[in-house]
Amino acid sequence: MARRGRRPKGEYPEKKRVFASRIREDTWEMLQRAAAKSGRSLSQEFEFRLRRCFDDDEKIESAFGDLKTFGLMKLAAQAVKSMCDLNNLKVHWTANVTAFDEALEVITRTLKGFRPHVLTATNLVTGRPELGKPALVEIVREIQAADPTRPLGKVSKRQRAMLRLQSELGDLVDRPGRLLEAKHRKPKGRGRIR
Repeated sequence: MARRGRRPKGEYPEKKRVFASRIREDTWEMLQRAAAKSGRSLSQEFEFRLRRCFDDDEKIESAFGDLKTFGLMKLAAQAVKSMCDLNNLKVHWTANVTAFDEALEVITRTLKGFRPHVLTATNLVTGRPELGKPALVEIVREIQAADPTRPLGKVSKRQRAMLRLQSELGDLVDRPGRLLEAKHRKPKGRGRIR
């Protein structure tokens, strides 16, 4: 009969399953640093972080229904933040009637950008045209361009946030693609893409 290893210790002593997987070198190094910092074994740190992700997903689904809705709400919030930055607001957007109405419009445009079927070519611009570059279009492009294969150590916090949004949005991430292409050509008729 084969001899069993020592009993697991730490936060998860009831471990019974062995899980073998390949991970990237940079992920392994980050896991080692996190384990050293927390005082957990590598195995305990891996389980702690994995369970935390599942807990976070459950919280998101409890509050928002699902990850796609959560991703869209985060994107709408980013659009409002961009609008506030462009307007250089001194007060919170909820304390100013004009800013609130603009934020409402920006949120609506953001959601319309992911609407199935017919997309409106002019609705993905945040703020008034005189405010400058359409921030939401840039954010959507950034989400679409996010590369999950890049080493974690070479990815900024913003790029990691874009990767999370890409993952949360799932198949919705490419939906505004036709809209972004339309920004480079003149819309015909009433501005609708057919």
